[in-house]
Amino acid sequence: MSIKATRVTQTAFARLSMCLLGTAAMMLPLTTSADAQPGFKPVVIRGIPSSTPSSNEFQLAYLASFPNGSLEPALDKLNAGPMVPGDPLIPGSNPTVSAAPGGIEVSIHRPIGLSPDDIPSESVFAPVDFGPGSVVRISATFIAPVGPYATTGGFAIGLGARTGGKDDLATETRVFTTINVRPNQVVRFQVPFGAVEPTNTALPQDVKDAIFSTTDPQPFTIEMTIDRNLRKGTVKLMVIERVFTLEFTLADFVADGGPTITAVGPGIAVNSNGPGQTASVRIREFRINTNVAE
Repeated sequence: MSIKATRVTQTAFARLSMCLLGTAAMMLPLTTSADAQPGFKPVVIRGIPSSTPSSNEFQLAYLASFPNGSLEPALDKLNAGPMVPGDPLIPGSNPTVSAAPGGIEVSIHRPIGLSPDDIPSESVFAPVDFGPGSVVRISATFIAPVGPYATTGGFAIGLGARTGGKDDLATETRVFTTINVRPNQVVRFQVPFGAVEPTNTALPQDVKDAIFSTTDPQPFTIEMTIDRNLRKGTVKLMVIERVFTLEFTLADFVADGGPTITAVGPGIAVNSNGPGQTASVRIREFRINTNVAE
């Protein structure tokens, strides 16, 4: 969580780093910490319009666990195919997706002198088709984010859904949730894009220590549920047996209108607070679950 070069005011991972970012989207070094399976199982929903109320029952429809860096899914009931790396289309941003212990590492660089409105980001996305009336829950498990955490801040790790293809353009409609690293080690879990009103919560010190430890980083899972029938969204952050939940009203992806979601996935971005900085994060797993229609 193939976000692209997008504008601060429009890119989701961007706002990720946003409240540090502005609008685009989404960190580097590897860790030697042992890869443990996260206890929580996130999910996404297949985009099948339905006139019935959303169900709390979900079936796993797509799973990518990135063995040896492969983007091929281990399970693909949606026929979505492999996940696709994005390109922010920003010269010198060096978007990279590479094999890493227990998954893949996604990395992006912010060139010095870049306009504050441009947010270089790198993500991997699954191509999907979730139209009006669909219910979706997606999730990704991350570990070992690296970026200007102890200094300027200015990066964000995120997960979301949007229109468009692999290149995350500023004109795409999106809904994203991010862990946004701000100056002075302020870290917020937030929904900067796709909500009628942005919502966020500041993370406590023990959670920040667990996520950003350079010696023993803990895995964390971000989950997003999109219910177009009810026009409601819910996001969760799960780390060290702590769960943070935010609920919001969807701005664009509604039951009887709005565009079709065509890309879902995790990524990272660096905003104007981190000039010349590189950020990266390892992604262990990405899931899409579909709700069970009666």
